[in-house]
Amino acid sequence: MTKKRVLIVDDSNFLRISLKKILEDLSFEVVGMAENGLMAITKYKELKPDVVLIDMIMPQMGGLDCLRLLKKVDPEVRAVMVSSVSSQETVMTCLKEGAKHYILKPFEEKLIKQVMETFLK
Repeated sequence: MTKKRVLIVDDSNFLRISLKKILEDLSFEVVGMAENGLMAITKYKELKPDVVLIDMIMPQMGGLDCLRLLKKVDPEVRAVMVSSVSSQETVMTCLKEGAKHYILKPFEEKLIKQVMETFLK
């Protein structure tokens, strides 16, 4: 079985590295990392990952705008929002805009595992 390919989008280098380690331990292949939404669009087109993890609050382009643009690039994009923003409205907007899941920071490794396993089917 080929490994699922993941793009991590977060302005925090620490979080990108933490997520990369968790995902690699779960046998995902982290094909790229981006520190803002603009970089994410470019890397998505270039790398064509199976799943994208997107932070909500980032400089230049936030997570929601990034998600909307990714949907235009690829209507089938499989995105997981990862954020410390916990308002019900924000979560619902992201899901309505096409995010498959919404994970709150600080997250537990087992939650990342549960969410990511849904993409292995």
